[in-house]
Amino acid sequence: MAPPLRAAPPQKPAVFPSITAYNLDKDKVVLPGGLAGQVNLLLLSFEPEQQKDVDSWMSTAQALQHLNFQFRYYETPVSGKENILFRWWETSSMRSDQTDPLSWQWTVPLFVDKKSFLHDLDIPDEKQIVVLLLDRQGHVLWRASGALTPDKRASLMASAGVH
Repeated sequence: MAPPLRAAPPQKPAVFPSITAYNLDKDKVVLPGGLAGQVNLLLLSFEPEQQKDVDSWMSTAQALQHLNFQFRYYETPVSGKENILFRWWETSSMRSDQTDPLSWQWTVPLFVDKKSFLHDLDIPDEKQIVVLLLDRQGHVLWRASGALTPDKRASLMASAGVH
């Protein structure tokens, strides 16, 4: 006789790991608790070629930030842990690419153990950007991947409390 089937335990929502980083303004940011919003949208990219997909989300992220003062968005390019010289070069390149210094405080490059980072956040691979809506404790409230579509926009707006 076969053993009785057991229901799988409910999966815990992913929680963003605690990471100390520096934005392009060179200010220290401790994620997720040190992010400015009560709810924060992180646009995680893994390759420079993914910037066009990040850009597809920008007008929606900016609109949400204007509609909800508890909401902030961040561009968060994710790279592997590298030596200090590489990090300096990478962030200097990002600063020169982003011609608007006002955006520097909202761009937070992450230099992490990618395998562990992806595992912690249930991200299957680096093939497309990942967009995460987090609370102050880092709980993932909503997620999407790839470029913005009308369905993703509507889902994000509803999850962020804007209809």
